[in-house]
Amino acid sequence: MGSNELRPARPGGQDGEAGAEAGPLPVVLIGAGKVAHAAHLREIRDLPGTVRLAAVIEADPAHRAAALAGFPGTVAADDLKQAVQAGARAAICCTPWWTHRDTVLECLDLGLPVLCEKPVSLDPAEIDELIEAERRSGVPVAAGYMKRHDPVVAEFIAYCRAHLDTGRRIAVDLHDPNAPHLVDHLMPYDASPFGPQPPPAQEALRRALGPAATDAQREAYARGLGGSLIHQVNIVHAILAGSGRLYGQLLGSDQWAGGSAVACRWRPADGLLVDAAHLRLPGHRRYRETLEFTAADSVALLSMPSPYARDEAATLTVDTWDAGSGLATRRIRTAEPGHTGFRRQLVDWARALAGDPAAPPMPGLTEVREDAAAVREAALRLS
Repeated sequence: MGSNELRPARPGGQDGEAGAEAGPLPVVLIGAGKVAHAAHLREIRDLPGTVRLAAVIEADPAHRAAALAGFPGTVAADDLKQAVQAGARAAICCTPWWTHRDTVLECLDLGLPVLCEKPVSLDPAEIDELIEAERRSGVPVAAGYMKRHDPVVAEFIAYCRAHLDTGRRIAVDLHDPNAPHLVDHLMPYDASPFGPQPPPAQEALRRALGPAATDAQREAYARGLGGSLIHQVNIVHAILAGSGRLYGQLLGSDQWAGGSAVACRWRPADGLLVDAAHLRLPGHRRYRETLEFTAADSVALLSMPSPYARDEAATLTVDTWDAGSGLATRRIRTAEPGHTGFRRQLVDWARALAGDPAAPPMPGLTEVREDAAAVREAALRLS
């Protein structure tokens, strides 16, 4: 891990927190925008035995001050070298997605393991560059697929994999208000309104999709596909692991309602279809996300609340039928509210960096590349 190598710690305590004798993982938070305030900072505050905020890097003075509030002793660092001097031994990257490449490369150069928010990158060339830098440095990069750390999601993936030979369809449906009310109550300042991509993002999208891509394709890639559905594509890839892939198996993709809705269809195996749709619906007050796996004799339905919600949890409902007896069974699994994917992600990441052999594997850059390839192909197929 370079000059800032983390010493092994042993997990313990509630929700897998690192034991007090091992000490929490000292991190630098890079970027103090919406996802930092609505998710990471409040989880760090509630996990004092697992993660310690050693430093914050944020150019906006008001955002920086808000991030430091409640964290006495945390350093407002101007750069990563200063954060390392303040004691940071790992980094959480929450900067805009088009800046991730430079930020992650700098972290790897300094020997800092990184947990990078999604999308890590939407540019295949950048992802390959990051993979090579990770290999060369020996410092791990974890992708911020926090849904994968929810035990109910893990159970859904396991069920689908166990019944994949009789699987017929995976259907993904997102109703996303993408509105400030989802996070306003979690923010110390007004959340940025939904608006056009800033010029640096537009330039990054041109590089990622190539000069022939249209404005509509770039918008869909940045928002509905690369910004949202890439999470569910990652879940589908986890289900298909070793049994197929989405890239190269695209049947078609569509965009409608002025670009606020996008859908894709893949056929990764002869007997299996994957349908995924993201609908931006500002008039809906609640975020709604479902993944439904239909097999020959069962249906597994995964329902998830807003990723920022703490008073709700994912629910898995499995219906099975016995053709001989005609009897049906229904099994419902849910998790305790408050133990969010963001929280479990931080716990799992800290355990992995501490060398805990029982820590679950962290999604990494190889998965990022596979997921981005699938949604990029879908974006380029939009007419």
